[in-house]
Amino acid sequence: MKDGARVDPDEVLVAQVLKGERDAFEPLVRRHQSHLFRHARGMGLDPDTAADLVQDSLVKAYERLGSCRSPQRFGVWVGRILRNRCLDYLKSAARRDLPLHPFLPDTGGGPDGDAERNALRWQLNEALAKLPTEQREAFLMKHGEGRSYDEMADLAEASVSAMKMRVHRAREALQAHLEARGVSGGL
Repeated sequence: MKDGARVDPDEVLVAQVLKGERDAFEPLVRRHQSHLFRHARGMGLDPDTAADLVQDSLVKAYERLGSCRSPQRFGVWVGRILRNRCLDYLKSAARRDLPLHPFLPDTGGGPDGDAERNALRWQLNEALAKLPTEQREAFLMKHGEGRSYDEMADLAEASVSAMKMRVHRAREALQAHLEARGVSGGL
């Protein structure tokens, strides 16, 4: 609890919204917005586009809240909405030949090795941009967001074994890309 405020689970907030308490949607937005944004960025979207798609997805979730069959899993449900919006955007972007903006966050640290870290980050982002969307998404859900394979499977509406295979193939492709550029170290 923060500042003595009550923290209701997702299913309670969803029920309140469905009963007409529109303000109950705000805590759902606050609770899930940042991980939705990280997911959209991890799919290769620039910050502005990611923010727009997160906002659109939350609006769509609000409008269709009655169709959420498992309110206790609101985060997964809205995550699927976002994923589908991102995939639609990426298909459209591919048709327009727009560049993707893969994202690996700055891990911080001091000035020692900044240039080396930045070069590695650039190499990884370049390699991520070349991965098929499903592999990039799986790799970033696992290693960028720290999700379990079960969570990943729920979000992607795929099996756990499919998600493991996507991460494995992404790791192999990234490793090959880095080795071809003389970057050592394992992923």
